[in-house]
Amino acid sequence: MLRQSITNTDIELIRITVENYRRGCAKPIQVTPETSGDTFGQRLQALTETRLPPTEKFVIGGNARNQGLIATRQGNLMAAEQAFAMARAPLKLSKLSPESSLLYQSFLEQAEAYLDYRRGNFEQARNRTSEAMAIDVVLEEEYGYDILLLHRIHLAHNLIRIDAQCKYFNSAIELAFQILSYLEGISEVLPLPGPWGRERVARQSPELVAGMFVEITNEIALILVGKDRSLVRDLLVSASAHLLLKANTHHHCHPRAYTWLLVKQAFASNDVATFLKRASHFFAEGRADIPLLWYATVIDLVTLCDELAVSDFELFRQEVAREAGSWKNLPQKFSSILVCPKIEETQELDTLTNFKPGKALST
Repeated sequence: MLRQSITNTDIELIRITVENYRRGCAKPIQVTPETSGDTFGQRLQALTETRLPPTEKFVIGGNARNQGLIATRQGNLMAAEQAFAMARAPLKLSKLSPESSLLYQSFLEQAEAYLDYRRGNFEQARNRTSEAMAIDVVLEEEYGYDILLLHRIHLAHNLIRIDAQCKYFNSAIELAFQILSYLEGISEVLPLPGPWGRERVARQSPELVAGMFVEITNEIALILVGKDRSLVRDLLVSASAHLLLKANTHHHCHPRAYTWLLVKQAFASNDVATFLKRASHFFAEGRADIPLLWYATVIDLVTLCDELAVSDFELFRQEVAREAGSWKNLPQKFSSILVCPKIEETQELDTLTNFKPGKALST
């Protein structure tokens, strides 16, 4: 149980928070092109339109690679391996210009890393991811693809997912916070090979940087959900060396995603009053473009009500279970907690290719 007793003040704060949950639940989801990855894809496509001949653009569109990704998602790993072997043919035949070849190989390495991930070959997945990052550096520095910094950060995100799947939670959360600090302009570099430099972030669209901040924060939420509170607290305390969370500051690349970090911090620290006050405001603003973070906060509120063992809030628990079944963009990992809490939590595997340079390069 969270505490030995519950005060009338706590009960009133929970009541207000539940009311604001209902207000926020009535507001629509408003996922933006930036947070969905579409804008990145469009801008990368626009860049390749000006640089590559039509025949090469068709090849790097990667039909075989797309088939490999689809087969991997469906669990048909043998077919995926065959498709990726076919996808390597243009590289072996040397039919592409150096620039097109690098673009093609970067996204092919990322796609094949996903197959390695699904097979549990995490070391090979890391190696392919690192190779894709090295290729992106060449494209940035020698061909002017500044936008691929965001792809490198997404590849770093994939390294977080690999660590989390291996249960290396400390390194996963630490790298996630280092990326957030880098995106916020606090850290100069990331602890990964290649040039980073704060000026590279400054050259990116603020909207795309905000979308990347949401992507990384979403992953933190996915990793921490359902974990023991003391473990979550320790992970956040350790990671705070890279991004010291401060309330009453407003200059963030995505203020609401940053606010969620403060909400989670209060919950993990067992600061009930602060958690409820922050969660109440967070709920009232609705899901907007961060539905995953909003749902993660619902889980924490339900957990708090369960731990306080107040019978009046059992109806709220049932209300959430009914409504969550129809929520859009609710991860299966969250659904198993909110809708079917007795179902054993399963790790989502289809995660290494959710970034969407896809509209540009069919990833």
